[in-house]
Amino acid sequence: MKALRKLSQGAGHVDLVDIPEPTPGDGEVLIKVGSAGICGTDLHIFHGEFSKVRPPVTLGHEFCGRVVEAGPAVEKWRSGDRVAVESEAFSCGECPYCQSGLTNICEQRLAYGYSTDGGFAPFVTVRASALHRLPDAVSFQEGAMSELLAVAVHAVMECATIRKDDWVLITGPGPIGLMVLQAAKVKGARVIISGTEQDAARLQTAASVGADHIVRIGRNGILGKLGELTGGFGVRTAFECSGSKGAVNDCIQSVSRRGRIVQVGLFGSPVEINLDAVALKEITVSGAFAHNHDTWKKAIDLLGTNRIDMKSLISGEFPLKDWKQAFQLSEKGAGLKYLLYSE
Repeated sequence: MKALRKLSQGAGHVDLVDIPEPTPGDGEVLIKVGSAGICGTDLHIFHGEFSKVRPPVTLGHEFCGRVVEAGPAVEKWRSGDRVAVESEAFSCGECPYCQSGLTNICEQRLAYGYSTDGGFAPFVTVRASALHRLPDAVSFQEGAMSELLAVAVHAVMECATIRKDDWVLITGPGPIGLMVLQAAKVKGARVIISGTEQDAARLQTAASVGADHIVRIGRNGILGKLGELTGGFGVRTAFECSGSKGAVNDCIQSVSRRGRIVQVGLFGSPVEINLDAVALKEITVSGAFAHNHDTWKKAIDLLGTNRIDMKSLISGEFPLKDWKQAFQLSEKGAGLKYLLYSE
């Protein structure tokens, strides 16, 4: 079968190559991939900027599909079952974090798509415990977005405490920011989302999926707008989803005293922030990384309620042979989320 693989370390070295079709081992299932999303991590791997990649490996950690075959010792899943797949391929199960259910921060955590073969292929084997049944009304295209939803659920519902009518700021209207927005709306928050002039189309999408207010950085100052909306108090919680130094400092300025900033975006390099303001305002700054098994249960339950708009975030779907075009569009930021499928 043809699979999109990172063949060796360094920039480039990504190609569509022939590999044997996998077979499931103990506790594994064979999945026919229905759809798989291109993530910023895949672009970083392409450019040789992601240190955790273990080539040669099939890319793609956002995917869903249909069970083809269950390996030995697998009883729950049957051929034909439609499933979403957790991106976590392995965690040690023994460290204090794993014992507490926080497998997302296990030091030995591995993921499909960069340490173990992922979903940019017709077939992939995964651990049976990584599967979640897709609701009947959810398409494979939407199911491929469930990993993004799990990231947002972890950030909003597990790393923050959002109360009804709380003012919430989200910086960065990319796929993660828009999913965090929708998770915050589920919690009853009043959501402000910010972006640059270049984010105009994405901010329009933000309005369509529930943002209460839009702030364009450069056209109007974020502090003035937030002060006007919150009576000068500031937002109770800010989710930084852009990985931008300017955005994290906007969050520090915009959050209320004793408010919380949840850092979701990754910067890729050290950044300078105003820690004096963090101390003076007694701000809590916390991180939100990936998700764990319980997060996925919440995300899949939410996916089946029709309160999350996945379709508005999908900008296009390409056959695996056209991966270069899909990668180029993703790199340019032309749209939001592009998907790949095997013909």
